[in-house]
Amino acid sequence: MAGKFGQHSQTLTTTKQTIKLDKFFQFVNIFYLSIGMVAYDTADWSNWRSPRARKWASRLLSWTFFCQVLNLNVVLVSELIYVALAFASANNFLQATMNLCFIGYVVIGVIKIRDIWSQRSQLTRVVAQLQRLHPVSVEQQAEYMMPKYLGGYRKVSIFYFSMYMVLIWTYNLYWAVYYLVYDYWLGIRTFQRMLPYYCWTPWDWSTNWSYYAMYFSQNLAGQTCVSGQLAADMFMCALVTLLVMHFKRLATQIEQHVAGRLSPDQDLIFLQRSIIYHQRLLLLCEDVNQIFGISLFCNFASSSFIICFMIFQITIGGSIDTLVMLAFFLFCSMVQVFMIGSFAQRLINASEHIGQAVYNHDWFGGEVRYRKMLILIIKRAQRPSYLKATIFLNVSLITVTDLLQLSYKFFALLRTMYAK
Repeated sequence: MAGKFGQHSQTLTTTKQTIKLDKFFQFVNIFYLSIGMVAYDTADWSNWRSPRARKWASRLLSWTFFCQVLNLNVVLVSELIYVALAFASANNFLQATMNLCFIGYVVIGVIKIRDIWSQRSQLTRVVAQLQRLHPVSVEQQAEYMMPKYLGGYRKVSIFYFSMYMVLIWTYNLYWAVYYLVYDYWLGIRTFQRMLPYYCWTPWDWSTNWSYYAMYFSQNLAGQTCVSGQLAADMFMCALVTLLVMHFKRLATQIEQHVAGRLSPDQDLIFLQRSIIYHQRLLLLCEDVNQIFGISLFCNFASSSFIICFMIFQITIGGSIDTLVMLAFFLFCSMVQVFMIGSFAQRLINASEHIGQAVYNHDWFGGEVRYRKMLILIIKRAQRPSYLKATIFLNVSLITVTDLLQLSYKFFALLRTMYAK
């Protein structure tokens, strides 16, 4: 019996596998590949099959990316023209305000796709630096609590993209299901051709085959926008999760160190390595802000308008199916803002904890040089690392509160204008 138990324990130990860094970017890569993008270069891609196969795969991805982005921008322009004409003629005001919600979301999606595409080399460098810091053995990863961080991040990601997938395809396929149920199946009413999003075209699409082409085009554009949005948000949150993990590990190492137990030179070597480790993490935070700063700013700036117009549409009434979809869209927008704010707050808390760890560890037995060098890391840790929406905004949960207050002010203004 003991032999069997020992053999079983050994089997469990040997079946444990190390977690590769790419596991944190698994969903990110899937969504980017769906629109023909590769966000960063990896050794796996460079070694993939033969050079000819890589060449054809690269061409296929490039054409997929070009066609989807072109289609997304064409749909966006047609929606903008519809809104401009509606406001100019004072007709279809409600439809125009509803379109503004979608337009704001699409604009942010285009910006995020452009930012990631234009900063691929910088993202590759950031991922390479994180790869060098990545623990390689099962024991090291257990010390970093990597399974815990990966599991928590994956749960949030699955909930986040599942929510948006349900939203976008429920809305996009509404009129197709409407036709199948009422006209094709029940035969209750004559189907009036409608598109998921209001748009302007120089021809009448409702009377010919172009309706099906436009329906497909708008569905593809919606999926392209959502994929770009989700991938950028999950990419940023994955990087923040890894940074938080490293900050927490550094704080634990410092707290567990007892100065004076080793020789003075060994204490100094430990502290120097800790300072270098801390500095590398701070530089990585700056790189993340440079990559995602503009998209973060546009995200928070547009979210206030999107939330405002959504609440406005809900308060003025409408059909029950429209109100349900608007309420779902409002919920998704709120989840997006709170998710980014919560990850940003974790980064702030983890970076601030470094100074507390330095103060809490047993530094009394260290020599004078050791105690003086502690000032360097404490002084820098007093300025926490933020997710920065350019130079204008430091993202945190407080930022989310300010955003909601701003959204309410815009809603009150819009409601007053509509009442007049």
